[in-house]
Order: sequence, then C-alpha cells, then structure tokens
Amino acid sequence: MKKSAFTMLELVFVIVIIGIISALVIPRMDRDTLFEATNQTLTHIKYTQHLAMTQDIYSDTDPNWFLQRWKMQFYGCGGYVVYSDTNQGGGPDRTESAIDPQSRLFLFTTNTCAENALDYRKVSLRNNFGITGITTTNCGGMDIAFDTLGRPYSANAINGVLKQNCDITITSSSGSEIIRIHPETGYACMLNAAGTVCI
Repeated sequence: MKKSAFTMLELVFVIVIIGIISALVIPRMDRDTLFEATNQTLTHIKYTQHLAMTQDIYSDTDPNWFLQRWKMQFYGCGGYVVYSDTNQGGGPDRTESAIDPQSRLFLFTTNTCAENALDYRKVSLRNNFGITGITTTNCGGMDIAFDTLGRPYSANAINGVLKQNCDITITSSSGSEIIRIHPETGYACMLNAAGTVCI
C-alpha cells in the first residue's frame, strides 16, 4: 500500500516538473511583436523623461546648455537612441547614450539600425521585432527632448516646448501602434486602435 502511494506521488512530481519545463521551453505562438516593440519604446520614453528630470544640465556660462537635454532620436529604419549631447556635436554617439538599467548595455543604434555587442540590441526594433518604420507627427522632427520639469521639446530647441500632441507611429507588416506624448506635461501613453484615447 505504501509503495503505490509513493509511486503515485512520484508520478505527480514528474508531471509537474514536465509541465514547468514545457512552459519554459515551448515558445509562445501568440507573440505580438508590434505591441512588444511599442511597449518597450514607451518605457524608454518614460526613462528618458526620468533622466531629464533627475539631471539638471542648466549652465549660466554655456549659451548652448540646452543641447545637452536628455532626448530620444528615432530612425525611420525602425530604431532609436536615448542620449544627452554632452559634447554638443549635434548627434548621438555611444559614449553619450543612456545605459539600460537591466542589461547594463547602451541604448544606442545607428541610423541604419545596425547592432553592436555593446548596445542593447532591442533598440533596433526592425531586427528584433520586425518593425518596418517609425514616423512622428507634430513632434518637430525625429528627436524628442525633455527638460527638468519633464516637459517635451522639439529637438534642441531652447524655447520649443511642444504645444500639441506628439504622436510616434511604429509600423510593422501586421499594422501600426501610436504612442502619444502630451504637450506641457510630457505624459506618454499608447493609444487605442482608433488612435483617440490612451489605453
């Protein structure tokens, strides 16, 4: 009697372990890569705003201090970089880009969405999520900067705080998703399918 109880208990443990291993090993077939890419981009927009709010870069001795605001630069190829133009060279380079808190890699890619072992590869949305393009509307270009109050600015503008909704459209073969950055506050959210309200 005792032996069959132990055999049954062992069988239950084996089934549970097989179930756990199966859940970890079998890939998800219902993966929504467009949503994943959009959600990651939204997270990095909020991270960029956070960096801007925690690092006051104002300098009364440097007339171009505002060039060093934390910003995201989007590329039409389907990628982006998070950086502060500390050398005021007019564009991002790896040494100026933010570090991803989890992977400890640079949030950096090039305007061809090339990948590098030093960079967090998922910022190249094209290569990792099948994204075919990124466009912006009412953002004043492909760069979005934030000031120490978290307000969104068009790229490199000292007085260019955004006055209307800035929409970032991420497109793949399965459709598109829109991220909206609200004027004045910098509140960022993903829009519903109709593109009318935050979800």
